[in-house]
Amino acid sequence: RQTDRQTDRQTDRQTDRRKVYFDYLRVFATFAVMILHISAQNWYSTDVNGFDWQIFNFFDSIVRWGVPVFVMISGSLFLNREISLSKIFSKYIRRLITAFIAWSAIYAVFMDGTIVNRASALVQGHYHMWFILMIVGIYMCIPFIKVIAESDFRIKYFLILSFVFAFVFPEILTLTKDFGNDLILKASNIVSSDVNSMNMQMVLGYTCYFILGYYLDNKELNRRQRFIIYTLGIVGFVFTIVMDMIVALKTQTYCGNYYGDFNVNILFESIAVFTAFKYRTFEKEKINTIIQKMSKFSFGAYCVHALIIEQLNIRLGLNTLSFNSVFSVLSIGVIVFVVSFSISAILNKIPIIRKYIV
Repeated sequence: RQTDRQTDRQTDRQTDRRKVYFDYLRVFATFAVMILHISAQNWYSTDVNGFDWQIFNFFDSIVRWGVPVFVMISGSLFLNREISLSKIFSKYIRRLITAFIAWSAIYAVFMDGTIVNRASALVQGHYHMWFILMIVGIYMCIPFIKVIAESDFRIKYFLILSFVFAFVFPEILTLTKDFGNDLILKASNIVSSDVNSMNMQMVLGYTCYFILGYYLDNKELNRRQRFIIYTLGIVGFVFTIVMDMIVALKTQTYCGNYYGDFNVNILFESIAVFTAFKYRTFEKEKINTIIQKMSKFSFGAYCVHALIIEQLNIRLGLNTLSFNSVFSVLSIGVIVFVVSFSISAILNKIPIIRKYIV
């Protein structure tokens, strides 16, 4: 226990040495998730042949890096330091669980429906609360992930396996379903069945982003490597927009087949954004100070933002179809951003709430 306390004190000192680009990434990723949920507000109910759906598809496609980048930040922060298992549970996991319960209760109060529906919502959580449970699962596995992170070979090997089995194979299967003929589809289904039989669960899931964030944070990239990453990132952005549009027009129904965090194109987006922020020079100290403060409010802003989106629609009738969709997504995004961070800032002034909920 004495060793654990010494390790925790060392961890706290290391945490003080902040990386500025993490603060910027956290704030921008929060805004990206807000834009994602705002653009999805009328995504299902809009004609795919119309201008509005194409705009929603555009915005939805260019912000899909938000969640992966959140996980990548966490991976770097946790794997770059020594932290005891007792602290992982007593501080980080406990905080996430209490936050999940508290925010689920808040959303259950505001929702319409029977007591049974509200109770179900309390247990299941709001649609965006899945992220908290996913992070809890990763935190519980940190002692094992740490072993992988201690070896450059193990990191690369894990990331290669993840890339092949979590990203490449599923995307190939999706492409064959959307564009292949019967023969190609049958062949891909056979290969998919064989791959599934391998049961490669260990390299699937968000752990790959967790380790990838640590790897990219610690690896120095030359200009050529960064150019390749940015090029692939641009390709990823364009691919996401165009492919979902093509399939939607082809099938005459909304398509999000290439939105997933485990699509290769989204992986490229996420790596490009993470790298761009890492190698950006943030020289204006006043702005850095503001962003650092906002970064502390990002978790609370993430938790409350869905409620703000819903209440703007319910109370004021303000949604992405209220006026021109190009401006509605952005303007509502700014409103949700400002209100969410303001609420989080206020809640962070209350000691108990700051410690356990935001």
